[in-house]
Amino acid sequence: MKQERIEKLQAYFASKWYILTVAVLVLLGHTTFYVGGQMLFGGYQDYIFGGLMLLLASFACFVCTDFRFMIMPFMAFIFLVTLEHSPNVPYYSHFYIEPLPLALLIVLATVFFGSIIWFAVRNRKQANPIFWRGLAFLGMAVFCGGLLINGFFSEYYTISDTLYPVSFLLSLLGVYVLFAAYVRFDKSALEYFMTCLLTTGLIISVELLLAYLMGDVRFVDGSVVKESVMLGWGVWTAIGGMLAFLMPACFYFAHSHQHGWIFYLLGLLEYVCIFLSQSRGALLFGTLVLGLCLLVLMFSGKNKKSNRIITGCIVVIGVLGILLLWDKLMGVLNNYLEYGFSDNGRYDKWRVGWKNFLDYPIFGAGFYTRFEYGDWEKAVYPYLYHNTLIQVLSSCGVVGMAAYLYHRYCTARLVFQKTNPYKWFLGIGILGLISFSLLDVLFFNTYPTIIYSLMLLFMEKSEDQ
Repeated sequence: MKQERIEKLQAYFASKWYILTVAVLVLLGHTTFYVGGQMLFGGYQDYIFGGLMLLLASFACFVCTDFRFMIMPFMAFIFLVTLEHSPNVPYYSHFYIEPLPLALLIVLATVFFGSIIWFAVRNRKQANPIFWRGLAFLGMAVFCGGLLINGFFSEYYTISDTLYPVSFLLSLLGVYVLFAAYVRFDKSALEYFMTCLLTTGLIISVELLLAYLMGDVRFVDGSVVKESVMLGWGVWTAIGGMLAFLMPACFYFAHSHQHGWIFYLLGLLEYVCIFLSQSRGALLFGTLVLGLCLLVLMFSGKNKKSNRIITGCIVVIGVLGILLLWDKLMGVLNNYLEYGFSDNGRYDKWRVGWKNFLDYPIFGAGFYTRFEYGDWEKAVYPYLYHNTLIQVLSSCGVVGMAAYLYHRYCTARLVFQKTNPYKWFLGIGILGLISFSLLDVLFFNTYPTIIYSLMLLFMEKSEDQ
């Protein structure tokens, strides 16, 4: 391949057009189309468009020397999962473990990860040195060490108590090391990553809006049926929690970039989608995230004057919108009003977790205890207690809690040491994830952990720019 053509391909994979390509493929793969009552592509649209995304990223491994092109596929792949193929509610589908889909999955995974290995080998001489003493890595390594010894000497301990933390370790530390080694961290890389965060949040927003527009979200007597607010990869809490986590990326671009008002409106769109998610926790902490982002916009950045004007206009338009659309608004609000401050069974779960800690205070009872809960079928993930602190104490005891608190200390130091606007907005996003996970399980799921790890990495590297 001629050098000129290679350079053009490298420029494409380092551009916003490539990020947009991945986003479009994810949306096409997630969205189910029906023709004559039959699913288009035989129901394999996630494999067709997801396969194209993976093959495109695999091809990039053979022409690129900078690994940034893999950020978007790593962050967005989970959002391909269609509702009909969801292994969770409401379908409990076995589609992905049926012979043909499983064979296709193995082939795609082999090509994809084989290409990554080839990229790593081919570019080994250009790899960045890994700074093992960096705050981000140290905090994550200590925390993962605390997770690995969960349940030692507990009557509940099984091999799964080791396998699950290993999977967590790979998505946290493994992702950090891989991208730290093979991304060239200049200002364009920092902007590229933030663009990926913004785009991922918009993917979720579009998927949710399509669910409303296409009738997947049901209404009864003018009110949203909360249990129908789900996408293939997650239910309402995961949707809202992820948006609260990703929303600050929009406001980062609104802070001082050209045409910042467009990104301001995109951030508000994501906040509206948090509201539409019907997740009380996401709305609570998403509002906190929004408030902190707006404070930064009002008092810093070259766009602060225009951001103040936009905020004033939005307040006026919002009040008028509430007055004019009150009936429709109440249809979405009813679930929030109905549940109010109800714990929705969380106190009972927390009591079980606390009892496990009291029984095994040093290393915890492990993740896979014999906890009986009628709405949960034991599968890949253990049953999680909807509170990170209770979860760590129950599963890993005081040893794990000490490791987690050290990780949080490192995170806080990373945000406030050599602080800059890039860190502010990433830090607000991380705060949204941590806060929301005091009421839910998002922190211990795989796909947010990958994004969280990359956030810490790029926050750390922003100090050098």
